[in-house]
Amino acid sequence: MIGAPPDGTRLVPPELARARLTALNALAALYDAWGYEPVEVPALERYDPAHPRAEQSFKLSDRDSGVLALRSDFTPSLAQLVRSIHPGVADGEQRALRFRYGGTVWHAIDPELARTREFTQVGVELIGVSNARADAELIHLARESVRAVGLTPRVEIGNPGFVRALFDLAAVPHRVRDALADAIDRKDRSDLRALLAASDIAGPAAQALLEVPGLYGDAAVLDEARQVAPWPETRAEIDRLAGVLGEFEDHSELLLDLGMARRLSYYTGVTFRAYTFDFGQPLLGGGRYDGALLPYAAGFSIGLERLLSALQPGFTKPAVRVMSTDDAAARRLREAGVPVVRASAVDEEAARREARMQGLPYLLHEGRLSEVSLTRARGTSEADKPQATYPGELDAIPKPRASDDTTGSGAAGVTYPGSLDSAEGRALQRALEDGE
Repeated sequence: MIGAPPDGTRLVPPELARARLTALNALAALYDAWGYEPVEVPALERYDPAHPRAEQSFKLSDRDSGVLALRSDFTPSLAQLVRSIHPGVADGEQRALRFRYGGTVWHAIDPELARTREFTQVGVELIGVSNARADAELIHLARESVRAVGLTPRVEIGNPGFVRALFDLAAVPHRVRDALADAIDRKDRSDLRALLAASDIAGPAAQALLEVPGLYGDAAVLDEARQVAPWPETRAEIDRLAGVLGEFEDHSELLLDLGMARRLSYYTGVTFRAYTFDFGQPLLGGGRYDGALLPYAAGFSIGLERLLSALQPGFTKPAVRVMSTDDAAARRLREAGVPVVRASAVDEEAARREARMQGLPYLLHEGRLSEVSLTRARGTSEADKPQATYPGELDAIPKPRASDDTTGSGAAGVTYPGSLDSAEGRALQRALEDGE
């Protein structure tokens, strides 16, 4: 018998699977509308120590004693796809390619620390062009990705090139750059000051580095940054950010963060992270990585599980609302786009009991649609409820409404909506009549 799933993986119940599919479809529709073509890459790759996530790869032995790895990131494989089908772009030809992708990735990390080792990644890549207009397009899509699932976006935009220029001006040794960048990205001034002192890094550029964590806010931050770091090298990076910001008519959902300094050796230009209110973790992240894998490339990725954990109740509605013993009438509803479950029994009362067990508020029997009472008294067993496998998963699923005494027994219960007098009920009856 197969045991429980490995740590860091999950079983997905129907309600959550529908929420996942709804989010995926919303994102796919958004990217399609902007001309991003779907692509697919293998889930099984040859292990490469130079891979950006080589240390997080699940490794497997191949039959020829070679080493394979489960996909840990889409971007390297997408770069390989470009080299295969668009060699000119891979060699530096400036021609815009727009791709979108989605699928499972695996990270061989301690599940006690990260909880998830298998998750779904969705994203887009804009390859073969590098300018402010291209960067702004991706930031706009990042913002609209959050809005597509019903959340209010806030996008933080930075440019690691600004911090890199200050490192060069301050002659920061390469051995301490990652630690300094991490302190800056965390906005930890005390850590930053201690690291600079320990490496005997001083002077005007070092003093400017201490001010970087505070360079956060609206467009006025750019003027402040020009005063803090007045050198030509840093001003060029500030102007690059200003050019991207100039592509937007509305800045209300955008914030600038000159201290965004993660992965300095990978990102070469503008980077960004998208958030929503009352949720402290980024929902997506990305940026420009010219020269890292391809001459000109930028993109972003979304962790679907994290996105779902930020969703509010009511994001999805139950897909199936009708149980039927009448195949001909059910066919008319299905042709009208209404999902219908075929009852296991043809007897009306047996079918009604089955509908009640499955939480379906309508029964279609002998061409007639009727309501199914789904009220249940408090104290009913909860053993059949799906369990969340990470925080917030089931918060995305609509819950039944609490009501007063609807059982006639004096006990408060839970009532599922489904009246023939409701807009939904009337629409179902019209669909039946129109199909006759």
